[in-house]
Amino acid sequence: MQKPELAEWFAANKSVLETAYLADEQPWQQSGFGLHSPRTYERWEACRKPVADVLDSSGSFLDIGCANGFLLECVLHWAGERGFSIVPYGLDLSKQLVALASLRLPAYVSNLFVGNAWDWTPPHPFDTVRTELEYVPSTLHGAYMARILDRYLHPGGKLLVAEYRGRTDANPALSIDRRLSDHGFSVGDVTIGKWEGVEQTRVAVIWKSHQEPRGKIPW
Repeated sequence: MQKPELAEWFAANKSVLETAYLADEQPWQQSGFGLHSPRTYERWEACRKPVADVLDSSGSFLDIGCANGFLLECVLHWAGERGFSIVPYGLDLSKQLVALASLRLPAYVSNLFVGNAWDWTPPHPFDTVRTELEYVPSTLHGAYMARILDRYLHPGGKLLVAEYRGRTDANPALSIDRRLSDHGFSVGDVTIGKWEGVEQTRVAVIWKSHQEPRGKIPW
């Protein structure tokens, strides 16, 4: 994919998500959960808490695609319940959504950034990073993972790659761990979240220290 075409892809993706997220009022809807549908906090917790469940120590946590910061706020709370102290960081394409995150997390405004993880330069490496493959075109999935592992994480840091079930997804199980393995990455832990007995979330963990460079890194 050439640079102009890639720029158009990111711009279109930003426009669609920004419009959808800002159209609703519940904090989980502004974080991309239950868009245009009446879902509850309890369902949000069941489907997003697996992100925090993989944490086993205190440290810095970057949420790529942080939207309005609600997931970061919840990770702070969920990790705190287990005795861990998390320093939250957020990155999002949308200036408007980052502004909402700044209102939600006023103590961490300086840790919230507007940018594109595909070409953004982090101020320093992090202990844990959460992202999704869908943030880049499918042809760039391997290169995107390679970049995050190389540029965003401390040695021994954790990359959390989340997959969430869409409304039209009828598959019995999600497959992010298999997809990452197909790209040559060694997946460690996998956590899942269910609602009414159906898997809604799968989070695959890649440890930086376990990886060899993969894919073509864009620099």
